[in-house]
Amino acid sequence: MKVKQADRLIGVPMSKTRIIFAECARLAGEGVDVTALTLGEPDFDTPEFIKESCKKALDEGHTKYTDNIGILPLRIAICDKLKRENGLDYDPQEIIATTGVAQGMFAAMLSFLNPGDEVLIPDPVYLTYSAIPKIAGAEVKRYKLLEENNFNIDVKQIESLISEKTRMIAIVSPNNPTGSVLKRADVEALADIAKKHDLLVLSDEIYERLTYSEENPHISIASLPGMKERTILLNGLSKSMAMTGWRLGYIAADEKLIDPLNRMCFYMTAGATSFVQEAAVTALSHDEGSVEKMRSEFKKRRDFLFSYIDSTKNFSCVMPEGAFYVFMNIKRTGMSSDEFCEYALEKHQLAFIPGDAFGECGQGYVRISYAASMDKLRQAMDKLAKIDREISEDRISVRK
Repeated sequence: MKVKQADRLIGVPMSKTRIIFAECARLAGEGVDVTALTLGEPDFDTPEFIKESCKKALDEGHTKYTDNIGILPLRIAICDKLKRENGLDYDPQEIIATTGVAQGMFAAMLSFLNPGDEVLIPDPVYLTYSAIPKIAGAEVKRYKLLEENNFNIDVKQIESLISEKTRMIAIVSPNNPTGSVLKRADVEALADIAKKHDLLVLSDEIYERLTYSEENPHISIASLPGMKERTILLNGLSKSMAMTGWRLGYIAADEKLIDPLNRMCFYMTAGATSFVQEAAVTALSHDEGSVEKMRSEFKKRRDFLFSYIDSTKNFSCVMPEGAFYVFMNIKRTGMSSDEFCEYALEKHQLAFIPGDAFGECGQGYVRISYAASMDKLRQAMDKLAKIDREISEDRISVRK
């Protein structure tokens, strides 16, 4: 049988993050001790009180279908969280429980983008944001996040990209892979642009609880005047509650937007897992200090990496303000992002993600995840120091 993939998958590559993760797993299976700082996954275990809640839900028989938009107690808990932490007013009917934020991305773009429509996305940004519009038949335009601007947005550049075909702008704050957090003035500028050009805003806020600067806290664009009605807010529990494998996220959107999103989500999964939803109610209602504990530890790790990288001769980085990534500049090495990562893995069993996996603006950078123990981070930096010395002594053969 001749198998031909659908045209919509042409030009949609597999994530480099997953490819490198698989290679690290293969090497580990062969007994190679790889220091991998690759996945965007907290190394902490899911808090015990959440696991106990899930066990209780299973014991009580919460194993059946639920309402497609999610159980009411969860949607109420999400509304309470958004009000308490973000100053947002949503009704439970404006919330959809999803199987992770990725489903929310798909639902938002497939619900509101037609073939030929344009969507603006950051560069660099997580690969999914360029892949989904291609699958939907939409056109991607990238607005640049540059190191010389501390990976903040350039409002004038964003304005220059907008045409009569532009329908949506995606914002990811805190950003993956740079760790940058949108400043209030920039959020306000984006809101003005969206209202001026009648755009929808897709706001990915999955890392919003993991910010480290009191001077620049996370601001949800939906909280600004006139923005709730045009914002599709995505969030979840994967990062802040160490629940990546539970696959539980949510969409918050105005009543005028929620119906097409609900229909799209139904035909994707028919609803999030029932007992996971029950546990999520507990996670959102009884923090028990878990978020702050992780945030504090991530901040300590961030500071350690920044200090170490800053002391090297051939690497540098901007201090990230959120998430758990450092976007390290490797341009002094003369290598591309791929070449550097291949060298580090082959010669030193050290794994990072090439920056160009997140867009053209990521060329010359690598993403380092500090969702790892301090011992592992120290081991990684010891290996990086060896690479730094080899570069300084011109002992790397792959340099161009």
